[in-house]
Order: sequence, then C-alpha cells, then structure tokens
Amino acid sequence: MRIAIIAAGSRGDVQPPAGLAAALAACGHEPRLVAPPEFASLAAPGVDFVPLPIDIRAELASGPSSAMFERGGNPLVFIRHFVELSRRLALDMTIACRDATKDCDVVVGTGLSVYAAACVAEYWKVPCVHAFLQPMIASRDFPSPVAPVPSFRMPGWMNRMQHKALAGAIWFPMRFIANSVVRKTLALPPSPLALPIEAAAARGEKMAMAYSRHLLPRGSEWPANVVVTGFWFLDAPRDWAPPRDLQRFLDEGEPPVYVGFGSMGMKDPRATLDAALGAIATARCRAVIGTGWGGLRDDNLPAHVFAIDEAPHDWLFPRMAAVVHHGGAGTTGAALRAGKPSVVVPFLLDQFFWGARLKDIGVAPPPIPHRKLTAAKLGAALKDVLANDAMRARAEKIGEAVRLEDGLGHAIAMIESAATAPLPR
Repeated sequence: MRIAIIAAGSRGDVQPPAGLAAALAACGHEPRLVAPPEFASLAAPGVDFVPLPIDIRAELASGPSSAMFERGGNPLVFIRHFVELSRRLALDMTIACRDATKDCDVVVGTGLSVYAAACVAEYWKVPCVHAFLQPMIASRDFPSPVAPVPSFRMPGWMNRMQHKALAGAIWFPMRFIANSVVRKTLALPPSPLALPIEAAAARGEKMAMAYSRHLLPRGSEWPANVVVTGFWFLDAPRDWAPPRDLQRFLDEGEPPVYVGFGSMGMKDPRATLDAALGAIATARCRAVIGTGWGGLRDDNLPAHVFAIDEAPHDWLFPRMAAVVHHGGAGTTGAALRAGKPSVVVPFLLDQFFWGARLKDIGVAPPPIPHRKLTAAKLGAALKDVLANDAMRARAEKIGEAVRLEDGLGHAIAMIESAATAPLPR
C-alpha cells in the first residue's frame, strides 16, 4: 500500500512521522515522507522522501520567529506568526502536497500539516489519517496543550472552552487562506465555519494521538476513532556507533546529565550556555551538551562537560543521569522511554504543557521557562533531581511501561483500517 506522510515543521515535528514511515516500510508498505528538505537523512531505507518547498531552519532563524521564541508563553504570538507564514507559503505548499500524494492509497497528516493533508486526500478521494503529537481534540480532562498552563485546576467545562477558544483563534484567520488558496487551488468547495478537526472527528475519520497514555490518559469523552497510540520513535540504525571521544567521555566517570534544546531559537545562546554551565557546576555533575540549532557552542568547555552536535536519543539518554530539555513531544517521549527524570526548560506552546505533565506524574521538578532561566534556578533543579531517589524510581517505572507500548504498531493498524473503510461523508 502506498502511504504518504506529510510532516511540516522542525525536527521534533518530523522525526516521529519519519519513525512511522520506517515502520511502514518494515511491514512491506510503500511509505512516502513529505517534509522539509533538511530532514531527508531521516528517511529510512525503503522510504521515499519528497521535499517540501520550505527552508525551515531559515524560517526559525528569522526575526518573526525570534520574537515568537522570546514570547513563547503567549499563543497569540504564535498564531500571528503561523498565519503570516501560511499566507506566504500556502500556494507552493498546496501544490507540493498535492503532487507528492498522487497515486497514494492513504494520506497521513501530522501536526501543522493536518489540514493540508486532509485537503489533498479529499482531492485524490483517498482516506486521511490525522495525527498529532499533542492532545488537540477538546476534552474536559485537561487544558489546551497550546495555552499557558493554568495556575489552578480548571473545571471540565473550562478546559473544553479553552480548547475550543484557541482552536477557533487559529482557524478563523486561517479559514480565509484555506478557502482562497488551498481549496481554490484544489478546486474543492469552501470549508465551513466549523472547526475542521472537530468535523473530521465527528465523521469518524481516524485520529492518532502519538504519545503515551502513561504521560497523559485518553480524553474520557473522545469518540472511538480518536486513539492514543503511544509514542512514535525513530531509533538509530543498528550499525550506528558513537564517536570515540564521546564514548571515552562516558566511560571516564559517573553518568552525566544531558542538556539540549533541539531546534529552539534563542536571542542570546551564550547566556543560555552560561546558565547551563553554572548549573552544572552548582550540581557538581558531569554533562553532555547538545549544541542544537540554538548554537550552544564553546571551544573552551571544562573537562567535565562534553559537547555534541547530536546523537540518537535512544542510544544517548539511557546513559544519562537526567535530561534537561525544552519539553518537545519527541524529546519528552525519549526521556520517558529511557526511564530518566527530566528538567524542562520550555520555550513555547505545548512544551509548557508537557513540562507540567512530567511534574504531575512525578518525574520532573516544576518547569523553568527559558525566558526566566538562570544558573541558580537550573542548578537547584538539577540538584533536586540527582538527589531524589523517589523521582528516579518513578522515572524508571514509567520507562518500563513506555517501552512495552507499541505506538507505531497501533498507528499502522489505524492506517490499514482507514484504507479499507468507506470514505466518510
């Protein structure tokens, strides 16, 4: 079966779909990963890679993106930036997605690309599976994952209202672009005012929530077609080996902590690195620093700190004592699977939500927003994590449970089921 998976965004948005593509290829399907060109290396053998017309690294380094990262706790800043980006790219992205999905039997839309995927699936008259790394269907059981984390436990009706209000705040300005560009280009009738995600769920279309129920249980009122599959992991190739100097550093002493913020942009990388180094000194621990797209680089690091551009999380994290990260869904899942406690330094959107969830399930201290990061705060959090036997035991227990899940297997079953079901009306 030919299956197109569309994934637009940073590495954290693309790597889990790349894991799904690899698993589909291993099952004998013909997957096609449609993603920004810088992620071509994530396509496993047997996966056809089709680049999207976007330079995501350049977009994230732009002035508007920098403002978004600096004010990341405000979802309205993200919405404004996303709408403007969509306005610039909608036509080229629509044509690219249409052409990339030709002759496919199923289209899988992920994250920010879900709506475009649904439209091209409608154009080709094939099923669409909607996939999210966050709980994007409204529920009484938890607040919106893209809203600021509330300081009190909200009642169920307020959780639902918040979900719907933020979904509407994204959809209403996007609807004009959707109808005047996306659907017009595809010669489809205009989208109604109703939220597309709610309409698709009501029609019975398959919806995969690609995270673990041990991190966040399923919404109690969700319909049966909305499934929490478990995380989607893309593991390192079996023949992958670490650089000798990294392996030597790990062998020389106690397990270090990992500090890395992936593709997150930051106005002053030096200040962030200084805060991390100060915290490491306060906690008196060794550390591996992932330089990432944010540029946490220094050629004169102390001997107890080792810098890497990147290393597969499935190999690296089990060798760490704790993981300091931004709270992205993929990194959160990797830390949980490794059975390691986290210290979350969120930058924007769902990272605050996942940081709060890790605290709530007992595997992390309270998150430290990046805009409030200091050496003293991070150092205190690291000391707490490294000395907290109960937290480490809790992380190990949840790690065992996450490792038993088959998120990719559940997702593949959903896709295969969607391919044989009648198209929803």
